[in-house]
Amino acid sequence: MVDLIIDFFKDYGYLGMGVLAFLSGTVVPITSEVLLVFFLKLGLNAIGITLVATLGNTLGGITCFMIGYLTNKQHVQKLFKIPDKRMKRADIMIQKYGYWTAGISFVPLIGETLLVMLGVMRVDKYKVIAVMAAGKFIRYVFITISYTGLSGYFGF
Repeated sequence: MVDLIIDFFKDYGYLGMGVLAFLSGTVVPITSEVLLVFFLKLGLNAIGITLVATLGNTLGGITCFMIGYLTNKQHVQKLFKIPDKRMKRADIMIQKYGYWTAGISFVPLIGETLLVMLGVMRVDKYKVIAVMAAGKFIRYVFITISYTGLSGYFGF
């Protein structure tokens, strides 16, 4: 049975990582970092799985941003049950650093809140997406290289 599951993940590894990374980038509590290492352990290409994880997680982050963009602060707070304290912290951080806060959107719990708030505050979506993608990519590269080493990452 275990071999069947492992074969399934090997066959659909990249697609599976992409979908799980997408869900992790939204408000679904999945740790994509652990899954990334799991897929690397299965033997998937380090650069390929890093790119797929980044793409999936970034698309999940865009989803959070668009939820905020299409609604208002009160509705978001009620819908996701975000405490006032966390909303105020996100508000202050965004007012101080603007779209650069998207660079830390990979941080559990606050990352999704920041992205939703960036959307609510109508921060430039292209800058948010670029900074968010860069932050997520750097995190995944760091995790992958930590697991495989530089030679394993670049395949030599």
